[in-house]
Amino acid sequence: MKTRSMCCRVALGFLLPLSVQAQEIVVGQTLSLTGPSATIAQDLLRGRQACVEFINAQGGVRGRPLKLVTRDDRNDGARAVQLAQDMVDREDVTVMLGSMGPVVNAAVLKWGGTIGMAVVGPYGGDIEIRVPDSGTAFFLTANQSAEAARLASHIASLGLTRVVVVHAADKSGRAALTALEEALGVSNVAALALIPVNPDASDVGVAAQAVAKANAQGVLLATSGGATVAMLKALTATTPGGRNLLQVYGLSSAASQSELLELGAQARGFSMSQVVPLLRDTRLPVVATFQTAMRNIKGERTYAELEGCIGPLLLADVLRRKAVEPGRAGVLRALKSAGRVNLGGFEIDLNDRANPGSRFTDIVYVGADGRVLR
Repeated sequence: MKTRSMCCRVALGFLLPLSVQAQEIVVGQTLSLTGPSATIAQDLLRGRQACVEFINAQGGVRGRPLKLVTRDDRNDGARAVQLAQDMVDREDVTVMLGSMGPVVNAAVLKWGGTIGMAVVGPYGGDIEIRVPDSGTAFFLTANQSAEAARLASHIASLGLTRVVVVHAADKSGRAALTALEEALGVSNVAALALIPVNPDASDVGVAAQAVAKANAQGVLLATSGGATVAMLKALTATTPGGRNLLQVYGLSSAASQSELLELGAQARGFSMSQVVPLLRDTRLPVVATFQTAMRNIKGERTYAELEGCIGPLLLADVLRRKAVEPGRAGVLRALKSAGRVNLGGFEIDLNDRANPGSRFTDIVYVGADGRVLR
């Protein structure tokens, strides 16, 4: 471990000897920086890195700085596990921030459970990866069932009774489809058709034509990234009035904010569930902290950046409250005994293993210029 020349340091109310304050807490992560989810991965990376730097600027964790190590898993579960193990062997990683999507998350969470590695904040709300309780996975946001229930309830409140669901023909799309079907049933909204679309969006024209023929009042997209973008374009082209009379909804993973901005008017009226607070609501301490951490980073802030930030903030909060050695076993022990964590307007009960993650959900919609308005 690296050392410093200072004999001691006061941080967060603790007087720390050199032997303690010199140790870095090495945090690893693999993200799908290459592939269809690369834009969201970059947002997650910016949020996590900025909030690690913010934590370090505030004195770190009991005087120990966090060090974030990142690798590109290319949306490949086997590669993600190989990279994660390599980070443990070469970088002395003691805790992981979550990867992305059901395939990679399933592989990384299984690996984490096998070696006793805590994985904080897997990105993605699919239920399947939350069911096997390895005891080392700590989910931060609401799951897809909670998101789908919020969307279905919202749709029912507007008086819509007939919708179609367009889903990606892959594991992620099928998981989202299951959550949406269950939620629609509870809200007494009929799914007139379930329309598959290739994840590479090669058949969106056919899917859009099927939507047009269904005589539905709304469309639910169980797609993400490029497939969502292509479907919104195709629906605009094939629907009379350019979707003016057709409500389109998606889960929080449907598209990144930069993708929606590129769509501009073609994304107008698209509504999404959301699993973190509104970016402008700085009355909430968690949002104010995030905005402060990101203040020197150019561009509009995104919900994926905020979700990325929450992982390091939670980790720092827990380790400041729990006096443990910064090794793998100590970090895992601290997280397991942390209980309810309130980051200031965003609360997670880490001890609730039956329903892991926050209960927070919301609905946002896109304006005429592609910007998320709420």
